[in-house]
Amino acid sequence: MHMEPGLPNPGSLFGTESLQSFIENSPVGIHSVNQEGIIVFANKAELSLLGYAENEYIGHPLKKFFYDPVFFDELYSKLRKDGFLKNEQAKMICCDGSLKDVMISCNYHTEGNELIHSRCFTRDITEIKKSRNLLDLLNRAGEELGATHHTGDALNKIIKLLIPCFTDWIVINELSRDGEGRLLKMAHSDPQKMKIAEEYRKKNPIRVNNNNKNLVAYALRTGEPQLISKVSDEILNNCGVDDEYKRILKDLAVRSVMIVPMKIKHKVTGVVSFFSCNPNNLYDEIDFNFAKDFCNRIALALDNARLYEEVKRDIEQKIEANNKKDEFISIASHELKTPVTSLKAYTQILQSTFADKKIPKAAEMLAKMDRQIDKLTLLIIEMLDVTKIDKGELIYADEKFDFNEMVREVAEEMQRITTSHQIVLDLHQCDPIKGDRNRIGQVLVNFISNAIKYSPGGEKITISTFCADNKVRLSVIDEGIGIPDADQASIFKRFFRVSAKNSYTFPGMGLGLYISAEIVKRHHGRIFFESKEGKGSVFSFEIDSHI
Repeated sequence: MHMEPGLPNPGSLFGTESLQSFIENSPVGIHSVNQEGIIVFANKAELSLLGYAENEYIGHPLKKFFYDPVFFDELYSKLRKDGFLKNEQAKMICCDGSLKDVMISCNYHTEGNELIHSRCFTRDITEIKKSRNLLDLLNRAGEELGATHHTGDALNKIIKLLIPCFTDWIVINELSRDGEGRLLKMAHSDPQKMKIAEEYRKKNPIRVNNNNKNLVAYALRTGEPQLISKVSDEILNNCGVDDEYKRILKDLAVRSVMIVPMKIKHKVTGVVSFFSCNPNNLYDEIDFNFAKDFCNRIALALDNARLYEEVKRDIEQKIEANNKKDEFISIASHELKTPVTSLKAYTQILQSTFADKKIPKAAEMLAKMDRQIDKLTLLIIEMLDVTKIDKGELIYADEKFDFNEMVREVAEEMQRITTSHQIVLDLHQCDPIKGDRNRIGQVLVNFISNAIKYSPGGEKITISTFCADNKVRLSVIDEGIGIPDADQASIFKRFFRVSAKNSYTFPGMGLGLYISAEIVKRHHGRIFFESKEGKGSVFSFEIDSHI
């Protein structure tokens, strides 16, 4: 029985001999403190827990062994007030200077109002608390790294999460395609101490296939992690590093090391080296298991960040290419518009001149030329509209107008320029609507133009209007080639054109329906179609009729 000489016999404290034996050999730490706060008894488990000999512990003030003396005073006051303590957590100082997380439960024995002694149970919860803290850190890391989309941000978050709460020095290496361990990040709790290590690393790259004992190269090559709980001279001499690096490790006071590979689907992508410079924080199996799990999360976070950056870079390149294309289209359209306008004017003057001079053949040819110029003008207008739509600069002038009257005017105009098709109107009574008359008319022109273009063997194009539930619907029905099922999802995309079965490509730039869809969308309506290959198509749009 471990007692301070001259202090009360444990029999008076704990009762019978059998109970004393049970307490002495209990696997749980037990101690007793007298009214002056001096430890008068400690069993084997208590002494083993903290690493003290009997004379180093028994006979000394209990307060001396508490890491936080102020907290000890608070606990002692609580014990005197309530008569007991239950599952109170504290840190106690071990013989080697390290700290143990313990859970204390105790009560005290009194005679009258005088405290005679307290009886305490001390349970080691260091590993439990450490595991819980590391699990919390792992969960926090999962949340923070999962929301990170840039490699630099991910690396900075990793450093912030791990230093100094888990490690003092960390080095993250990536396995490159040329067989080298490429340095991604190196950080220390004291940044000034990093300069020497960084300079050394620049001069000494890690070759994965070197036949030396370098632990990082070995982990990159084999995927096997390494735990060195306590660094010694013997270990340094056998770990494949030169004298300069040994000196750096000693200067940084490295006490414990873990070399852990990063893996994705069992494939090694890099290695993380953890260095503890604190003699009271030597890595153990709990740390090792945490590091292995954490390194796989690092690998996944870095891989996701790179994928995100690649996708972002690809999108940015496509946006830049589209911007350049739009800029070119805009410039080209503006540059073409003036000469085409002049060309049309000269054509009409010549046509009028030849007609006056009774030269019908020349006048007819110039009339055909005028129609082709109109098509060219329409293409230029469409290109300009596309660039304006993309920039949000397409201008709309809303007004109240008669919808059916607008349909008749457009139909008559389109009938004049086609002799191959008959345009038939099936118009029902419609309320006046409010919108951009010219733009809505432009949608109808596109519908009719496509109906003519894509029904080379057809004869009739029907335009119908219908009004119900404060909505106006317009449909253009043709007897054309129809649209294959595979093409229907792309029909309103820019530059998309339907091809015939014989691979014949119809003229045009594939912009009309894209522009039409944007105009209808701007009027808070919907555009849609029905089509069956070889049976023709019905293109429709529907907009609000109430003002």
